[in-house]
Amino acid sequence: MSRSITPPPTEAPINDEYTTFSKKSRHGHGQDVVDANNIRQVAGCLPLDLNNRRVLLISSRKNINAWVLPKGGWERDETQKHAAQRETWEEAGIKGTITRSLGIFEERTQKKRHLKAHHWIFEMNIEEIAKKFPEKKKRERRWFTFEESLIATQDHPYIQQAILKSSLNPSNRPPSPRASFDDDDDIDSKPIQDAIVPQNIRRKSIMKSIKSMFN
Repeated sequence: MSRSITPPPTEAPINDEYTTFSKKSRHGHGQDVVDANNIRQVAGCLPLDLNNRRVLLISSRKNINAWVLPKGGWERDETQKHAAQRETWEEAGIKGTITRSLGIFEERTQKKRHLKAHHWIFEMNIEEIAKKFPEKKKRERRWFTFEESLIATQDHPYIQQAILKSSLNPSNRPPSPRASFDDDDDIDSKPIQDAIVPQNIRRKSIMKSIKSMFN
């Protein structure tokens, strides 16, 4: 299967806004965009409820106790923004408005630190959280505060970097939120502390690493 090089070919139809909200996930890995070095390009959103100063993360399908933001391959017939909105719907059941780009972040393998992907991450203000969505049976959804989200994503530095650049960070001035969401049956809520940190990781060392990010 062929893979396109960034940017996508100009003759391909380009979709910027995702509006279909399909009941099924799109599977088009043969259309994934890669750069000149064959590095996969990924797009995703950091979904925020700024009135309550929290972010909605989803469980990782590959790593137990790991929490990630909704993201996936940017495909050649869509823009990064369209791909980010689509993945946020498919993996988290979230509809919202993208307010800004947080940047492009590198994901590297944990052992050999090889460059694995570039992540184009956008900040999104949540407008609706659906009860039914394509990956409902494959994912858990959970609210996290700023501090909790940094601990929950400790194995994914690129997600931590995006959180630090976001409006959730008290050091940054937030835009005016469009909506607020209360804890309800839309999300299978469990105590956050039950699933954030593996038992073999000491909280003190985590907090020390987080503090170092601000220095």
